[in-house]
Amino acid sequence: MAAFRRAADVQAEGLEFDVHRTKDRQLVVIHDETVQRTTGASGKVRELTLDELRRLDAGSWFSDDFRGEKIPTLEKVLRLAADTGMKVNIELKNNKFRYPGMEQDVMERVDRFGLIGKAVLSSFNHYSLREVKERYPEVDTAILYMASLYEPWNYAKAVGVSSIHSYWPTMEKGMVEACRKEGLPVRAFTVNRVRVMRRMIEWGVDALISDQVERLQQELKG
Repeated sequence: MAAFRRAADVQAEGLEFDVHRTKDRQLVVIHDETVQRTTGASGKVRELTLDELRRLDAGSWFSDDFRGEKIPTLEKVLRLAADTGMKVNIELKNNKFRYPGMEQDVMERVDRFGLIGKAVLSSFNHYSLREVKERYPEVDTAILYMASLYEPWNYAKAVGVSSIHSYWPTMEKGMVEACRKEGLPVRAFTVNRVRVMRRMIEWGVDALISDQVERLQQELKG
C-alpha cells in the first residue's frame, strides 16, 4: 500500500495494479502468480488463503524501509482510490490461471466503491475482457499485449474492448494515430525513461503507465 499512498500524496491521476484470487476466493493485489519474488516465501497465490498471505512480509525485498508491508486486498486499494478520487486500472491477472468468475467478483467490488466510471479493466486474457464488456458495457476495457500486433485497432474492435494498452517498445506513431482515429484511446506501459515519456507525449498517447510518477508529471508540465 505504501506505493499507492505515495501516488495519492503526489496527486497521480490513477493507480495501476494486478489482481489475483486466493485459495479462499479473496481478491488480492499482487503482481506475480507466486509469492516467492516479493516475500521470500513459496507457493502460488491461488494455493494460499488470505490469512496465510497476511503473515508474509511483502516489503523487505524492495527496501528495509518497507519491512512489514502486507499484500493488500482489492477492497483496501479501491477504498483508497474512492477516498482520494483517483482512477483505477485493474489488470485481471488471469492469463495463466483462469480464476473462474473473477470478472464478476472484481466488478462487484468496483461497483460497491462507486468506481465504475473511474475504472479501466485490462488483461492479457482477452476472452476475460469480452466477458466483462458483455456484462458491464459501460466499463472501459483494454487489451494488453507485448508483441507487435497487426492493426490493433481492428483486433480491439473484434474483441469488443474500448481501449488499447500497448508495450511501448512495440509502438509506432502511425499505430497510435490509427487507433485514435478509430476512437480507441492508447495507453503505453511501462514508461520510466524520460526520453520515452517525451516520445509518447509527442505521439499523442492518451496515458502513460509509469513507476516514475513525479518525473512524468514534470514532463507533462513541459
